[in-house]
Amino acid sequence: MFFDEEIVFFKESFNNKEDAIKKLADEFYKKGLVKDTFFQAVVDREEGYPTGLNVNGIGVAIPHTDSAHIIKPQIGFMTLKEPVIFKDMVDSQNEIKVNTIFMLGLAKSEQQVQILQKLMDLFQSEVLLKEITACKNIDEFKEIMKKANIN
Repeated sequence: MFFDEEIVFFKESFNNKEDAIKKLADEFYKKGLVKDTFFQAVVDREEGYPTGLNVNGIGVAIPHTDSAHIIKPQIGFMTLKEPVIFKDMVDSQNEIKVNTIFMLGLAKSEQQVQILQKLMDLFQSEVLLKEITACKNIDEFKEIMKKANIN
């Protein structure tokens, strides 16, 4: 359900987090999943409420925004060749070198809470986290998401 549109990219290259977010947000928009306000809303939210996390030395980010910008629920995924800088979710004074991004486009706040919890569970599994950062194709990705009970 959350990966129906297969907004998944591997080993992309960007100069900064905004460019990475834009690539994902544009794909959401092209597929009719979000309103034209989505990208800017994600960037604005990221400024006030950063989503970068350092999980056992692996930088991940979960950019998202309010459901007002969502038409149909979806999750996007991207790995990066070289990390980009996100601010730390826990302490916005810290910077995190992120190379794995999960972008959430969820229509209901309870979905957001549920998916965030499942992602945190995934991040706590060293095996699954390493698998997700190393995966190279959509089939591998979907299999890992299934193992993590996110689909």
